[in-house]
Amino acid sequence: MSARTVAGHRIEVSHPDKPFFEGVTKSDVVDYYERIADRLLPHVAGRPLVLRRFPDGIGGQGFFQKNVPASTPEWIDRVEIATQDGGTTTYPVITDAAGLVHVAVQGAIELHTLLAAAQEPARPVEVVFDLDPADEDLGPVRRTAARLRDVLQDVGVEARVKSSGSRGLHVVVAVADRDVDFDATKQFARSVARVVAREGGVTLEQRKSARRGDLFLDVLRNAPVNHAVAPYSLRALPGAPVAVPLDWDEALSSRFAPQRVTIGSVFRRLGQRADPWDRRATPVRDLGAAIRRADELAGAQ
Repeated sequence: MSARTVAGHRIEVSHPDKPFFEGVTKSDVVDYYERIADRLLPHVAGRPLVLRRFPDGIGGQGFFQKNVPASTPEWIDRVEIATQDGGTTTYPVITDAAGLVHVAVQGAIELHTLLAAAQEPARPVEVVFDLDPADEDLGPVRRTAARLRDVLQDVGVEARVKSSGSRGLHVVVAVADRDVDFDATKQFARSVARVVAREGGVTLEQRKSARRGDLFLDVLRNAPVNHAVAPYSLRALPGAPVAVPLDWDEALSSRFAPQRVTIGSVFRRLGQRADPWDRRATPVRDLGAAIRRADELAGAQ
């Protein structure tokens, strides 16, 4: 057992030498989340979190956790959100480095955010397109990402891109239209995706058996209780890869690999180049107009 004080909170770290990845201990993961806090917190602070926990490391049993355990300290914020079945889920809301360290001590390797702020959980603040390749060939991912960026530009929307840290890319659109709900962002995502899919090689089919080897352009995350991995979260995969913001040239390069940046290289990367997401993206303020333009493009093809 060891202990550390973070943001005024004393946090006990049990079994710090337990292997979480090959060559990476629990203490290393806790250190990572404390050290990366300045970069990670802008993307998770004030957002309901879903934790993917591996208390015995990635070689053990993992699970997604939404509800805050009874043992969670009182200084961790919470938000209670209604579920479709009439119940509620109480999500953790992290506000500082101490919160990141606490969840890491609990074996949270991956941090996922809902697509809305805790204060207004019914109003989405972003749209996420998940580019999920059919196999190890990343060519379709790059081509689809480029096409998606162009279509979004055509409808007057700025898109950012990040590595999922797993298999592909996430293309993200910030939303500041206070009159929209998740039905609207889902409609927008589907309208844009239909335009992209017209060129072929891309499918919106949920069933893997029906995809015929095409790249799955996943818009299903755009729903009230769905979530996406946060920028700078670790992924529970060999090598401890990190989901990182990318610039478009990097994302579309033939050298791109979604698991290239790891716990062992991410700080070197940050020391060598600016974070592409340091500049805030211009958010969509009239989603209805963007939907109408996407539908026009779909009808014109």
